[in-house]
Formats: sequence, C-alpha cells, structure tokens
Amino acid sequence: MKLKRLSDKTVSKVKVIPPITQEEFNQREIDYTTLSKMEFSRKYGYLLYTPVELVVDKKFYNIQTNFCANPFCKWYGKEQFKYKNLKGNPSRYIITGKSFKSIKCNDIDDDTIDKPVIRSYVAPYSNWAMAEEIKRLIDINTTVPIEPDYIFHKEDCSKKDLNPFDNPNSFYRRGKSSSNSQKYQCKLCKKITNVLPEQKECFTYYQKKNDILPLFMKLILSRTPVTRICEILDIGSSTYYNKLEWLYRRCLEFLERHEDKKLKKTHFDTLWLNTDKFTYHLNNVRKKGHGKKSILEKEKPLFPTSIIATTDSRSRYIFRADVAFDFTTSVNEVKNDYIRYKEDKLNTYLQKTSKYKISKTTTDSTLSELELFLRDLEVRKSYIDGFHVNSTYTTYAHHWLINNLLNVDKLFIVTDEDTSLLTSLLRIYKGSISSKDTHIFTCKIDKELDKNEAYKQYLTHKENIKLWQEANDLKEGLGKAAIDLLAHTIFNNDIYITETINGKDYVVGTNGSIPHPFPYKDEGYRYINCVTDLSSLNCYELAEIMYRVDLRSINTFFNQIRRKVSILERPLSGGRGEGKSYIYANFNPKYAQYMITILRTYLNFCETYKYKGEEITPAMRLGISKKKYNIEDILYLK
Repeated sequence: MKLKRLSDKTVSKVKVIPPITQEEFNQREIDYTTLSKMEFSRKYGYLLYTPVELVVDKKFYNIQTNFCANPFCKWYGKEQFKYKNLKGNPSRYIITGKSFKSIKCNDIDDDTIDKPVIRSYVAPYSNWAMAEEIKRLIDINTTVPIEPDYIFHKEDCSKKDLNPFDNPNSFYRRGKSSSNSQKYQCKLCKKITNVLPEQKECFTYYQKKNDILPLFMKLILSRTPVTRICEILDIGSSTYYNKLEWLYRRCLEFLERHEDKKLKKTHFDTLWLNTDKFTYHLNNVRKKGHGKKSILEKEKPLFPTSIIATTDSRSRYIFRADVAFDFTTSVNEVKNDYIRYKEDKLNTYLQKTSKYKISKTTTDSTLSELELFLRDLEVRKSYIDGFHVNSTYTTYAHHWLINNLLNVDKLFIVTDEDTSLLTSLLRIYKGSISSKDTHIFTCKIDKELDKNEAYKQYLTHKENIKLWQEANDLKEGLGKAAIDLLAHTIFNNDIYITETINGKDYVVGTNGSIPHPFPYKDEGYRYINCVTDLSSLNCYELAEIMYRVDLRSINTFFNQIRRKVSILERPLSGGRGEGKSYIYANFNPKYAQYMITILRTYLNFCETYKYKGEEITPAMRLGISKKKYNIEDILYLK
C-alpha cells in the first residue's frame, strides 16, 4: 500500500458539472450591463429547478432540492412541471415573497395523483451550492496516494523515457535510504533517485517523534488542553497540529478499511437513526499581523458554528459528524466566482456561493451590492482561512452521503424540531418516504427543568404507569404498560389531521407533539411527533413505534464531545462572573473537524460499553466488526 495524503481540489475524485454552458455565460456578460437586478434574476431563474450533475467515482447523480417538502401534499417530491394542456399553462410551483422567497405549491387539477394539494411553502436553495457542499465533505474525508513525478535521468540521457518499474534491467539498485526508500541508478547517466517506500516499509516517513503518537492520541481524547499536551510531550504547537493532521489522516485510512467497505456490504432490515445539530462558538480570530486594523470593520469574535452528527439509536454507532465550516476555500475563490457569474444580480438560491455565511461589516448605503460584498470579503481575509457554511447545506450533504452509504429496508429517523434538519431529511428521503419505507419523528425535551425536578417527574410518570397497569389488569412489565398508555393517548388525541374532499378522507397533516409516557430520569418531559404518514397503523402499532422515539444516542455523543475534547468543551464562566470565557475554545474550525473525526473513530471501534453482560464496541453491536480495536490498531493500521 502506498503512502497517502489528504485529498484536495487538485486531486479530487468528485466533479461538479456547472449548470450553465459557455454560451449562457457569455450571455450573462451582455445582460449584466443591460438588465436590472429583477430582470436579470428572473431571466436566469430557471436554474432554481435545473438539476446539477455530480460525478462521484464515475457515477452520475442529479442534485435537485427545490420541490414540495410536505409528505401529505400531492406534489411532495415532484419536480417542477408546466401543464401546457391547461388554460394559462400553470406550473406545479410558483415563487412567492418579496424579501424572503418561498416555493409555493400550486393547486392544479391533476387526477394522476390521488392526494390533495396543501398550501405548503418551502425555502429554495441553490442546487449548485448543494452539489459543491457534497463534494467538499467527500474531499475532506478522503485520502489519496502520494505519487511524485520522479526524474530518473539527467537531461541529456538518451534513455530518459525509461523507469525502473517497467525497465528494471536499465537501472542498478543502490540500497535503501535512512527512510527505507529504494535507491535506483540509471546505468547510462548514473543519476541516483530515491523512490517513496510502501506504507508497511516505513511507517515513520516524514514523521519525527513517532514514539509519542499513542500517548498523544490518549491525551487529546482526555480533555487535555493544547498547551498542557505540548508540555507533557515536550513539543511545540506546530508539531501538535502536524501530529493532529497526521492522526486525522490515519483515522480516515482506518475508516476506509473498517467502515466504508463494511457498510457498503452490510444489509440492514431496520435502522433507527438519531440526528441533531450541535451549535458551538468557535473562536473567530484574526491572523497574525492583522490585529491593528480598524476596529470598526471586524467580524463577530464568537461565530456560531454547527456540528451535524448522525448516530444509530440502538448501538450508538456514529455514522458521520461534520462541521459546517469550509476550510478548503479561499477568499479569492469566492470573490472570483461571485464576480464571474454576476451573482450580485442573482437571488441567493441561484448563486454558487450562496452557502457561505459572510459577516456584514458595514451598511454604507452609498455602495452597490457588489462593492459591499467585496468589502466584507476583504475584512474576512484578516481572519482564519475558510468560511462558515449555512448549516442547511451541510446537513443536506451530510444526509445525502449517509443515504448513499446505507443499505436498509426500513429506516426510522429521530431529530429535534430544527428546520434545517427537517427540510433536509424530507428532501433527501423523498422516494422512501413516499413508499413508506422511511419515517421521520421529532423529539423535544423540556430543558428548563433541573436534574432534581426532572427526576421527580420521572417518579410521577412511573407511578402513573403503575396505576394504569393496575386499572387495566396488565400483567407484563412497565414498558408494555407504557406502550398501552401511549396507545390510549394517541387514540384520544388524533395525531393526524384529516379532511374530507369530494366525499373522500385524506390525511393532510399532524396535530403536533404528544407527551411520551415514560421519559428517562434526566428528561422530565419528552414530547414526540411523527411528521410522516403512519395513519394506516392502528393505535397500538403506532404506539409501539413511537415509544422508541428518543435522542439518547446523539445526546450521548454530544456529551462525549464536551467531556473528552478540550477545544470543544463547554465555555467557562468568566472570573468576574460576567458572561462566558472561551479561552480553551478552538481558534481554527478545521481542527474541530479533525478532532470530531478522531473522536468518533475511537468511540466506534475502541471504547466499549456493557451489553448483555459483555463489553462491546458500537461497531461490534452494529455488526461491522468482530473485535475491539485499540489505539495502536488505528495508528499502525494493523
């Protein structure tokens, strides 16, 4: 196996095919000076419903996210379509709104689908930006072989087209270097060239202080601050971050072997997933030498950054965890795209750069929209490289990759009531939701209660279940009695809203959340709801499913992030008790992505918990591993 490095844009295996042709690009140049912003945006508004082609490992995918996201509506998951046979040539969707645009379902008499059209509004998003975000997440989680361009001959050598791999008789072997790389010498020109060793031949290639790696990994996963790790290991901060990147790459190589390949071959009958968004304030600091610029033009020092994660509810396996921050894109790249595609005259949902969140540093009314944007970009140059990303784009890309990775018949997904999570899930799983193979639930906890109050409520819930058990002469345990009580609650609350249209009943929505009869000790109250259609089930069948709705698995992972990773732990209260101190928070969100990946690799394959009397890892319980791995297995790829 060859030595590897992290992938980047120059060697990416993913390609996004731009949705505009060269002719359209040339036409934009002409229209930019002749059309107003409204006219320009309207002319190129067709891109809202135009799929963007994404090529991943020679497979082609169409990314199109703009359609109805209400699973009870006739147009749910349907592409835009113009009915030329009807009066006025109406379309399925129309754009409404002035400041904030929305896609509205149009009520058209189409008898091919036996459902009513529900007045639904969904936010439009840029298909191009969605495809670029999927590409970004694939690239930062991929390693590629190091393939140098070797020069085996001097310039005047007559055999300079030969190499030692295909023509070994034309070269001498001259032993190996200190890094165990093979030396080859041309028999004619006598030039000696070192060839990179295989991974198994030289684990320490381009690595100093290799012996500290096991302890280094233990320390970073034990909530040890950066400076303290440097003191313990007697290394500098630059060595710390080099080791962190090296360890991140090692984890990606380990996951490629033990996660990606195994999951692609594994078939699941049923999976329960937890997905949620963890918002954290990562320090947004200026680069060295940029601290004395005008204090009037500066970004927020604590920019909210989202970490999107998905876990298996049963095994606690963490499938993905992604930080909504693009550290692979420079200010100049965004600037060039914005100017090249004339995006100052396009609505946000038509822009390639729409996913980036850029602080508004000035409100000068004398400047044009383009000048304001470029001014904000100039301010951004003074800060850490990269851009915060709108969390909806990262969430969509995150779940798009999970959907393409898992082979599962029945999928149940539990999330909270966050709009970016729900809109992404309802768009990605449109096919399986329509076929009733995927169902989405929301779960909300009353966070205003402290632990003592929550425990008192738990005891009250437990007593209520016992009373229900006695009143209905139920002989089985509390769990079964709680399901029976939940079925009674569902029967009395009419979870689904039905309407009679032309003499036929249709389910058109849900009535909202209902209380879970038996929440955990630290929850107090748990409110659950199903946002997809399970109305065909009877009350008890629905109760059996909804009883399992919780966010325990994902909350456990988020707590482990806070407890195990120093740079991502909870902020401290200031010494004076005023506000909060983020002194241990990360200065570069890129390293947050590295740490999250290292942590989830360790938790999935190395850390055990007791299940049926045995110590097992999440990967073992999920069925993709047969043993517990240790840190050395990850470091040395045993």
